[in-house]
Amino acid sequence: MIALPNKMSFKLLDSAKLSKSANLSKSILVGTALRLSIGAFSVGIGASSYAQTQLIPQQPTSDQSITGQPLSETPATPGIESTPVSSGGIQVDSLGGLDLDSIGTLSPGQGGLGYDMWRQSSLQDVFALIKQMPVSYNSAIGNNLAKRMLLSSAGRPLDDKPLQSEQSLLSLRLEKLAELGAYSDLDNLFQRIPTRSDSEQQARYRSDSLLMTGKNGDACQVIQGKSATGKDSYWIRGMVYCHFLQKQVDQALLGLDLLRETGEEADPLFEELALAASGANIKLSGKSAGRVEPIHWALAALSSSQLPEELDNFLNPGVRDALVKAEEYSLERRVYAAEAAVKSGALAPDILVNLYSGYAFEPEEIDAVVGGEIKRDGSALRALFLQAAQLQAVPAARAEIVKAALDQAEVDGTAFLMSRVIADLVAEIPHSADLTWFALPAGRTLYLAGQRERADAWLLLARQYMLSEETAAANLTALWPYARLSGMEGGERYGTLKGWASAQSDVGPEVLNQQLVMLRSCMQALGENTRLSWGELASLEITSPGLAPSAALLYALKDAQNGGRLAEVVLLSLIILGEEGPGDTHSLALGGVVEALYSVGLQNEARSLAIEATVLSGI
Repeated sequence: MIALPNKMSFKLLDSAKLSKSANLSKSILVGTALRLSIGAFSVGIGASSYAQTQLIPQQPTSDQSITGQPLSETPATPGIESTPVSSGGIQVDSLGGLDLDSIGTLSPGQGGLGYDMWRQSSLQDVFALIKQMPVSYNSAIGNNLAKRMLLSSAGRPLDDKPLQSEQSLLSLRLEKLAELGAYSDLDNLFQRIPTRSDSEQQARYRSDSLLMTGKNGDACQVIQGKSATGKDSYWIRGMVYCHFLQKQVDQALLGLDLLRETGEEADPLFEELALAASGANIKLSGKSAGRVEPIHWALAALSSSQLPEELDNFLNPGVRDALVKAEEYSLERRVYAAEAAVKSGALAPDILVNLYSGYAFEPEEIDAVVGGEIKRDGSALRALFLQAAQLQAVPAARAEIVKAALDQAEVDGTAFLMSRVIADLVAEIPHSADLTWFALPAGRTLYLAGQRERADAWLLLARQYMLSEETAAANLTALWPYARLSGMEGGERYGTLKGWASAQSDVGPEVLNQQLVMLRSCMQALGENTRLSWGELASLEITSPGLAPSAALLYALKDAQNGGRLAEVVLLSLIILGEEGPGDTHSLALGGVVEALYSVGLQNEARSLAIEATVLSGI
C-alpha cells in the first residue's frame, strides 16, 4: 500500500492474487495492467493533436539541416506514390507503393549522401554492417558522417538476399539514431513515417523522440496505442508517466505497483521519480538499473526533480544533451556534460562557449590570466581563459591569453577540447608581423576548426619572416604537416617530412616514428608527395598505436572504394575508426579510411579526419 499525500489511501492490486494462476505469463500480466489503466487515461489525453495515423510531411520541421545550413526544398523521393486519403478529418498517405526504407530527411543539398548512395551495395551486407556501427566516435567528422548516412533519403541497396521478416533497414537506422541520442533528427524523420507502420520497437523510438522534444501529449498517444498489445514493460512505465501527466495519480501508482509484478529487473530511479511525481517527499538515492533514458528524463521534469549527480556518467547521449540545455541544473553539471560532448565531437563548441560565460570572475582574476597567480582549475579555469580572451580587444594581448590557455590545456590533457572552444576567437586575431610568434597555435587551431584559408595565412606569415624572426622558422616547420593535409596549394614548397622530423628534438624516437607513419599514411591517402619512402620508414623500429586493423574490414573498404559505393565506404570507415576515433586508430587503417573517403568524393571530410588525427597524436 502506498500512502498518497493529502489523499485517501487506496488499495493496490493484491500481488498474491495476481500470482495465483501458475500459467500467467509476464506478457499477459503486462497487457492486463495496461488495459486496466488505459480507460481513465484515454479521457484525459484524447484531445491531443497527435493521431494514430498522420500526414507524412513534404518538408522537415526543422529549418536547418544537420550540416547547419538552411534547408532547401526537398524534392519528391523517386518511387514513392503519395495518395492523400481522408481518415477522421486528418490527411494521411496511403502505404501503397511506399518504400519505407528509402525515407530520409536529408537531400544532397542538405548534407545527404545522395539517393544512389547504396548503389550496387548488398542489402544483407549493409544491414549486417549497420548492426556493427559504433554510436560514439571521439570525432566530429565521425559523428557527422554517421548522422548524415542514417538520415539520407536513398534508394534501397540491392535486394539480392531478402532480410528476415522481422528485419527492416529503416528500423535499424532508427535504432542507431536513438543510440546516438539524435532525438531531434529522429523526431524529424518520424514525421515522414506513418505511425501504422510502427513495430513495437519502432514505436518506442518514436515515443522517446517525442518525449525528448517536449511533445509529451503526442508521446502518450503513441504509448496508449501500443500499451494494450506491447510486451515490453516500457509501456507500463510509459502509462505511469502519462497518468501523472494527466494528474491521474491513483492510476499512475496502480501502474507502478503492477510494474513490480512483472518480474522485470527493478528500476529504482524510475520508482523514486514516480513517487516524487505523486507528491511524496523523497530523496533520490542515485541508484539506477542502467543508463538514464528519455522516460527517466521526462518523469524527472514532470516531478520537478533533478537527476542525481551520481548518474551523470550514465546518461543516454540525448539525455546528456538535454541536461546541457536545462537551466534548472547547476552550471557545473551542464558544463561537465557539454565538455564531454564537445570532446567526443557530438556537440557544437559554441554551446559550451555560451555556458562558460555563466561563470562569474573578479576583475583581478581576469587580469591575472597571463603572468599572474591563478587559483582556478578544471572547467572554471577554461572559462576564465575564454572570458579573458573575449574581453581583450587588443590583438597581441588576446593572442597572449589564447597561447596561455592552450599551453595550460596541454598540461591538463584538454588541448583538443580547448582548441575547439577557442577557435572563433583565434579567427578574429589578424595575422601581422608583430604576431609571428603566435603563428603555430593560431594555425593549428584554425586547421582543426576547418578554417583553412585563415590558417594558411599564419603559415605564410611565418614563412615571410623565417629569416628575421627567431620563432618563425620553427613555426613554419611545425605547421607544414597541417598545410599539406589541408590541401594548401603549393604546400610542398614549404617543407618536407624529413625536415619536419629532424626538427622534433623534444620528441622521443618511438613517438616520433609513430607520428611519421601516421603522417605518411594520411598524406599518401590524400595524394600528397612526402619525399620519404616506405623503405626508409621500414628501416626504423616502428610500433603503431591502436589495435591491428581487421584485414576483412580493410579489404571490404578497398572493394567498396574501387566500386564507388559511397555509403558503404562511409559505413566501413565508421566501423574501422571505432569508438576511440582517429586518435587511436592504427596508421594502416587510418590511411585506408582517409584514402577511401577522399576517392568517393568526400575530400573535405577526409582531410578533416587526417587533421583530427594529427592534433590528437600531439603534433
